[in-house]
Amino acid sequence: MKKYNFSPGPTSLDRSILEIAEQNIIEYGNTGVSILEISHRSDNFQEILNHTKENLTKLLNIPSNYKILFLQGGATFHNTFIASNINKTKLTTNLITGTWGKKTYEDFLKIRNTNNISLKNEQIEEYLSNNLGENNEGVDYIHVTSNETIEGIQIREFNKIKNNLIIDSSSDIGSYEFEWNNVAYLYAGAQKNLGIPGVTISIVREDFIEENENPIYLNLTKLIAKDSLLNTPPTFAIYILKLVTEWMLNAGGVKFFEQQSIDHSSKVYSLLSKYTEYVDIPVENYTRSRMNIVFNFKDKTYEDLFIEESIKNNIIGIKGHRSVGGIRISLYNSVDKQSLKFLLEFMNSFFEKL
Repeated sequence: MKKYNFSPGPTSLDRSILEIAEQNIIEYGNTGVSILEISHRSDNFQEILNHTKENLTKLLNIPSNYKILFLQGGATFHNTFIASNINKTKLTTNLITGTWGKKTYEDFLKIRNTNNISLKNEQIEEYLSNNLGENNEGVDYIHVTSNETIEGIQIREFNKIKNNLIIDSSSDIGSYEFEWNNVAYLYAGAQKNLGIPGVTISIVREDFIEENENPIYLNLTKLIAKDSLLNTPPTFAIYILKLVTEWMLNAGGVKFFEQQSIDHSSKVYSLLSKYTEYVDIPVENYTRSRMNIVFNFKDKTYEDLFIEESIKNNIIGIKGHRSVGGIRISLYNSVDKQSLKFLLEFMNSFFEKL
């Protein structure tokens, strides 16, 4: 029986991608081996790698002065990796708007001196509107988590920050268009919008790259020189990334998925706004995430019933993070209109019965 997956990750994949992957798990093309067995040193995998980078460049409109890397260790590894690759003479600041930004800051501190700007969700709009750059003169890089999956907080207007940015875009990459003008480094685990767990996409502006004496897998220069092939990369995860980026390009690219994201999230928020006697949305309008919609029932017994009923209706993954509770509905790129319609009908029926 079909399950409707609204979990915060790993997310679902479009059926067409699963069908292609299924065929190639048995045999990749006419190679005589499974895609799971393919050598990362083979011409076939080099072709996959090249096509994946080409797809990402088209999809995200990446300028020519950026390098693309496929790494392991998830976005969490980047807390160590990035902090270790910024010269100690450079000044960094971590913008903290939620749990993941706070974890990044704590890891940065173990490696380098760094400042922090901690904002509650209701402070973010005013802060960005007051010309942030002038308040951070002399800061070389500001780290931003674009979408906080736990708190349901999202920042998309990067141009309002005048400093060079390092962006953890793990949970909203490929869901809206943006300018690269002040982006020095953008990274994202693939498992929410672009694929499956195992590969982290790293997009690095050339002037960010500096020589250092780091151990080999912490050395950005050496990894770039080997074109993601310094050691055995996550070959299957990269292959799925190739399929997902092709699927996205064929669907209409980021422009299509941005509009879908706006449409889907606005419908859920609109429905919730009809039932404010029962629920509370703890995020201000300006910073409400389109990817992860969080809300709380004013009566905890309704929350438990809502989760119980959702499971009975084959809706999975909507329980809020254990640290904050509540409900979290994730609307990643693979959530189609049919799935959203099913969710909205369930939610409306549930509230009407209260």
